[in-house]
Amino acid sequence: MKVVILAAGFGSRLRPLTNEMPKCMVEVNNVKIIEKQITNLLRNGIKEEEITVVTGYKTEKLELYLKNNYKNVNIIINKDYEKTNNMYSLYLTKNIVNNSDFILMNADVFFEENIIKELLNSTKENLMVCDDGRYIEESMKIMKKEDRIIEISKKIKEKEAYGVTIDVYKISKKASNKLFEIIREFIEVKKDLNSWTEVALNILLKDVQFDSLDMKYKWVEIDNQEDLKIAKNLF
Repeated sequence: MKVVILAAGFGSRLRPLTNEMPKCMVEVNNVKIIEKQITNLLRNGIKEEEITVVTGYKTEKLELYLKNNYKNVNIIINKDYEKTNNMYSLYLTKNIVNNSDFILMNADVFFEENIIKELLNSTKENLMVCDDGRYIEESMKIMKKEDRIIEISKKIKEKEAYGVTIDVYKISKKASNKLFEIIREFIEVKKDLNSWTEVALNILLKDVQFDSLDMKYKWVEIDNQEDLKIAKNLF
């Protein structure tokens, strides 16, 4: 199983911590967010060479850390991180994960390793990890009809939301092909370099069935100082 971790963003709301380092290197009780994510993967049988990290902001700091600690992890640099969004970062991995089963993660989520265990053990091919019954204004929400996810968006209203995703997705080989077709349309045809990956996933839902992996493990998406405080208390 291949893995893509999107880690190119500024993390501007975590300043001054991110003045000198990318957001994924911010620490929760002496453990870096990216360190926790990679550890979660390795402890569940994912090999370093199957992991690709897309860097951008302060890339030299993150590259040095990865090369010193996980020398076989693949690194792709989004040189246009200042004017692109994470769909473009995923687009840069097309030659590595297109036509493959892969896990997609954003690099700002601190979470328990059992989430990866359940994701890998599930017989469902396409999954969005979900904190069902929870509503967070800033997070991606999902809507479901029966057992199928029919929409993913930040704009879903509370009364319509099934829960929030934790920005961890399992994508099958077949779904990967369709996803990158959608992404190429955005990047190469529309020249839209500033959309969320979830915009493409939302379109993919029309043709590919995604199920929710509902869980109650600990997780925090760390966007600001308050999120970081919550994470330090939780973990």
